[in-house]
Amino acid sequence: MSDTPISDNADLYDYQTAVETCRKLERELSVARKGLEAVETLINDSHGVCGLHLNGDVAPWDELRACGRFGDWLQAFDDALNAARGSNPTGHAPARSAAEGR
Repeated sequence: MSDTPISDNADLYDYQTAVETCRKLERELSVARKGLEAVETLINDSHGVCGLHLNGDVAPWDELRACGRFGDWLQAFDDALNAARGSNPTGHAPARSAAEGR
């Protein structure tokens, strides 16, 4: 909380609205973070995507993630995951795959 006293009802309303908006955004971020981590767990627990190249071959995840041959395809996912981790207020580690030993 700020040390600045609230001077009138308008300031109180603005403050309460800001707090409510902040809490709503925190809830939305939490949901988004959990979704991103669920997809990352799926990626970590599988080899790749079958049929992606329409030739029957498996497209391994390491080719589809950052620095891979087709890294641009999931660049937005990687960026979002990194941003969500960077804004993790709880300090909890992100979800890990079963292969890494949760």
